[in-house]
Amino acid sequence: KQWYQRRVVITAGILKLYQFSPDLITRSSIDNVHYVLVKALMQLPRSDYVFCRAQLSQEMIDDNLTKKIDDVATLLETCQFPEFWNVIQEEKIFTEMTGFTECARKFICHVVQLTYKNIEEDFLMQLLGPSVDKDLFLEIVAEEKWDHNGDSVFVGHKEEMVEQKEIIEKMPIEVVTPILAIR
Repeated sequence: KQWYQRRVVITAGILKLYQFSPDLITRSSIDNVHYVLVKALMQLPRSDYVFCRAQLSQEMIDDNLTKKIDDVATLLETCQFPEFWNVIQEEKIFTEMTGFTECARKFICHVVQLTYKNIEEDFLMQLLGPSVDKDLFLEIVAEEKWDHNGDSVFVGHKEEMVEQKEIIEKMPIEVVTPILAIR
């Protein structure tokens, strides 16, 4: 956790430096900013991306690739997962970023678990991306500790399956009266 907090502070410092010292901005520094933004996007559902995006200068915000990264972030945050998978195939920064698709799938699993109790297998596979085959799908289901039941997957919590029973105790008023008596 400490490492994560230090990394966020360092990243914010780099982005602030570019924001307040525009003379330091080169093509290489813009590429670094794009790299930082994609890495921050990989931390969803944490708010790293929003935090990093707020540190950018207007010149960086107006950059075409920054706008594309914003579009991808919006697709993820608004749960437009099939469109997300189509858009990231068009841009090299997403396909070449190590671990990006795995982090996106982790976020999608998080959203699915918050949204559904049971979900159809085919629909879940579609949400998890076009490159998900049956073996990878079963691996993800096992990793998330979900129950695969034929054509559907139970993604809810096991506690929700337990029936709750209301216990009613009947105490005669004679037993309760001395306890409640105000002196």
